[in-house]
Amino acid sequence: MQADFSRNLGLLSTEHQEALRTSKVAVCGVGGMGGIAVEALCRMGVGTITIADHDVYESSNINRQLQCLQSKMGKKKTEVIAQRLRDINPELKVETFEAVTAQSVPQIVANADIVINGMDCIRSSLILEREARRLRITIVDAWITPFASVFVMTPDSPHWEEFLDFPTRGRAVEEISDEDVTECLRREIQFTLSQFHSETYVEAQLVEDVLLGRRPRPSLVPVVWLSGVMMANEAMKVLTAQGTLASHWGVFYDQYEHRIAYFNPTGELR
Repeated sequence: MQADFSRNLGLLSTEHQEALRTSKVAVCGVGGMGGIAVEALCRMGVGTITIADHDVYESSNINRQLQCLQSKMGKKKTEVIAQRLRDINPELKVETFEAVTAQSVPQIVANADIVINGMDCIRSSLILEREARRLRITIVDAWITPFASVFVMTPDSPHWEEFLDFPTRGRAVEEISDEDVTECLRREIQFTLSQFHSETYVEAQLVEDVLLGRRPRPSLVPVVWLSGVMMANEAMKVLTAQGTLASHWGVFYDQYEHRIAYFNPTGELR
């Protein structure tokens, strides 16, 4: 049965729908936010999707990952999601990769119109985003924050290594130490936690424990799903050439108090 996207029309034009059908999106990391983003794009009618993820489903994924079910425990996320996406749209072209590496990344982003980074790993993210930058492909990202967020780096905007002044700038991935990765993560967290009143919801000790690997990152389903939908929405705007994109400084939504912080390309709050 052919997928029916007719209910998109009216909010999307027939030209927009055709643009989505002929688009190719690469989504790396399809757990929480990436899993939401990739399914939203599939249901909007994107015609070709490449997904990459090294992981299998485990019990700690059940609180936030849409495609994680008890029946899927221990199964590869890429296999489960590829089957699910084809079940939504049998005409969808799906390609899967088990990891983002220096060897696989050229194939993952080859001919992509846009890249979505749903990964937590700094090293893999650097590999992905450097390759996308080299090819001048727009990147949609989301970072560690207690609030829903989305960031868009166009070919002409600074890379996150640049505007957050990461110690990895200008260095080969294989030269990056574990200490460098921790410092990158610290600078990312410092920036994202500077929005609204993060200390109301996140204790300083928890942040330090995450940075030092003493505990995993906490993730709550409203934050994860809202961010994933925002990522898919930014990708849709790029692919259909409409609307105003988030900047590389990001858009934050405080779901507790219903406030939005939108930064323009110069980092000024709007």
